[in-house]
Amino acid sequence: MHPLVGQFSKLEIFRKLKLSEIEELVEKNFMIIKEFEKDTLIKSRGEKISEVMILLHGKVKAEMTELDGKVIQIEDMKAPSLLAVGATFSKDARIPVDIISEEKSTIAYIPKEKIFDLCIGNKDFLKELITYLGTKFNFISQKLWFITLNNLKDKILLYIKEKRSFQDDDVIVLDYSIEQLSHLFGVTRPALSRAFSKLEQEGIIKKEGNKIYILNKDTINSL
Repeated sequence: MHPLVGQFSKLEIFRKLKLSEIEELVEKNFMIIKEFEKDTLIKSRGEKISEVMILLHGKVKAEMTELDGKVIQIEDMKAPSLLAVGATFSKDARIPVDIISEEKSTIAYIPKEKIFDLCIGNKDFLKELITYLGTKFNFISQKLWFITLNNLKDKILLYIKEKRSFQDDDVIVLDYSIEQLSHLFGVTRPALSRAFSKLEQEGIIKKEGNKIYILNKDTINSL
């Protein structure tokens, strides 16, 4: 079996494919693989893209730079991971962020026409791709909204309030890990952990694993 098959099979959009189908995809010569050293600008904002980029090894970050020079980190991505897929399939097909390697990284490039072929020939693959794009859109939309908030406590409580409106329960199940939430809120993981601990000390919530128990509903509802 090709050594890259395992990495591809871990990706959401490929998980419904048979290993033999993934191996066939990997072994065809239309895929380009490139390696990047740490702190390399892989793709710059506004750059055209015609391939699906797959991070096979390493870690990269997506950033936006404001006019005043302030850098906003949108997301950290560890291998294996898809990169800027929404941009690839957009009408203009331009990268909306700078993609920079945070460590030595390996990226595979697959022409989007080959992905179209997979969608036509495999309904499950098409479903997984659409689900992935929808989930990613929601994450980025939430990320941009939370960036506008300055107070970390408000970010957490508003996130809990939003989740509670969907789950209609005083026990909220988190969709993301602490690390993913830290990226969503635009803070470090230790800072987020401290903020959760402070909310527990104030008697507003109790956190156990990926579950949050709402102890003070008035505080949540007042936001």
